[in-house]
Amino acid sequence: MAFSGDLEHLSIVDVIQLLHSTRKTGTLKVEGRKGDITIAFNDGYIVGASHYSKGALIGTILLEAGVIDSETLQKALDIQTQTGDNRKPLVATLLENGLADRDAAYRGLETLIELAIVEILTWKKGNFALQVDEILVCDEFRYFPDNLDQEFTLPTEHVLMDALRIFDEKMRDGLLQMEEEPNTISSHEQLDSSTLLSADDLGLGDLDAVKRKPPAFHEALKDQPTSDLLQSKFNAVLKDTSASLKQVTTLPETARILLETVAALFPRALTLVVWDTELVAERGIGMTTPREEGPGPVMGFKIPLNIGTLFRFILDKGLLFYGKSEDQALKEQLYPVIGAPADPTLLLLPLKMGKKVIALIYADFGAQPVAEINTVQLEGCAEHAGMAIESALLRKHRATKTG
Repeated sequence: MAFSGDLEHLSIVDVIQLLHSTRKTGTLKVEGRKGDITIAFNDGYIVGASHYSKGALIGTILLEAGVIDSETLQKALDIQTQTGDNRKPLVATLLENGLADRDAAYRGLETLIELAIVEILTWKKGNFALQVDEILVCDEFRYFPDNLDQEFTLPTEHVLMDALRIFDEKMRDGLLQMEEEPNTISSHEQLDSSTLLSADDLGLGDLDAVKRKPPAFHEALKDQPTSDLLQSKFNAVLKDTSASLKQVTTLPETARILLETVAALFPRALTLVVWDTELVAERGIGMTTPREEGPGPVMGFKIPLNIGTLFRFILDKGLLFYGKSEDQALKEQLYPVIGAPADPTLLLLPLKMGKKVIALIYADFGAQPVAEINTVQLEGCAEHAGMAIESALLRKHRATKTG
């Protein structure tokens, strides 16, 4: 069964995170105006890529990096020619014949994958399709064969973060250009620069004064069922989420609804409000009170943003993170307060108003085993929540001006 779609509706970052979180194996082919790029996955991990540009071939990358010289490259190509239809990818040929350092080959493969992702990030239009359980074995795909992939499987979330960092740096330095600029104005841009949002606007003047409402998703919070049952209950929760978001007027309300939505999938969840130099812990579920009671009291502890890189990265990029992390801020600032989960798999879901992240929902599995999570649905909820609070603030400002 093929998984396919349009980059206008689902970004390449979302696609990669979805394939990683669902542990898919197959070949993701992305078609754009400039050409085709392919990324190979094995059990959710990226194991290789191909690029339409001849400057992004693995041989060229290793040559330019000084890992091999032109004589060594030619020797490897000759070996491939001699083996005919049984030839192996270039990197495998280099390694199995002792012609390249293994660590350097690893870095070369990672560079190729990052170049492929960075290129796709410049596309505004394109189609993608995953051929499930199929990794095409031909010289156009520079990934490692089965007997090497255990050692050379790349951590998907780290590769993705590095690719995004490279993309930002090249855009900043004028080395990249977007394929085309959007010709529509986002509804998020309706709050212009003259609209200043205060702590009172966001409902953050006194977090403890926010009245606690009965949990909207009490039934979903009772236990942590199997993956199929969990997804079934979550689908029902999504309907409540959509209806509740239509009535919100403040950020704490919005964050609470998003928190309870996330807690329908995770045993532990916590809202972190974004300030200039720190995150402030608001309410949590499954932290200080029994899970079935819903959001507990405001926790109030702070996480400085100058420690670790994960929180800062999420705030800068506005991207959902789902995966394993041993970030310094988690180990030194968060886990001493809430306790470390049994497994380091966690979720960081940004709540954005326009392009600015105003809160994060942190979630993990606590003492429970890790379950399969559909992060695309969660990201959709966060986008809906962001638009809901923005609409509420726009209404408030209109009322203030006319009052």
